[in-house]
Amino acid sequence: MFEELSGGPLPNGRQPDIRIAIFPHLREFIVIDTRRQPAEVIRMATDDVFDGDYYREVEREFAGALREGQAHPFLHLMHLPGQVDEIVRGVAMNRIMARLGVDFHLEDELPEVVVFVISGPPLALPVEQLVSDFANMLSERLGATELARWQRELAELIEAETQAFAQTHEVLGESLTEEALDPYYIWQNRN
Repeated sequence: MFEELSGGPLPNGRQPDIRIAIFPHLREFIVIDTRRQPAEVIRMATDDVFDGDYYREVEREFAGALREGQAHPFLHLMHLPGQVDEIVRGVAMNRIMARLGVDFHLEDELPEVVVFVISGPPLALPVEQLVSDFANMLSERLGATELARWQRELAELIEAETQAFAQTHEVLGESLTEEALDPYYIWQNRN
């Protein structure tokens, strides 16, 4: 199940090289890099990615994107939220890949990456099932001691996300009513 939820086989039948499990309410995430044997599993802090350099890079790229659409300003502004989304995610991914030693300037050597968000419906699954499936995915790629350690760490993060999600889910549900959806919100993503 974890392998299916975290990407499973890609359309070309291959497995992703890197899986990233993020927990939206937490300040840590897990990166599973299977490009080497044994696989490398890393628990990263969000502060290692979203630091001052991250925000400066996003600001620089956003400033450039903002000024691009001089010929058709309204059309450009309509597409700007999507561009901002790409910038925010792209800069974060580049920083994660750089920490893994990936040179994202070498396009032929870029790993295939899948990001799995552990929140919402996946939290309805029993923690033991997610952890067991995680173990099955890595059983041939990690030693027994390392695998047991990562099972404990994953369970800890899932439990923390479950508790945090339960606390914020109720508040979000109350604030997101049909009347609160203003069609003029430029950052709203209704997809």
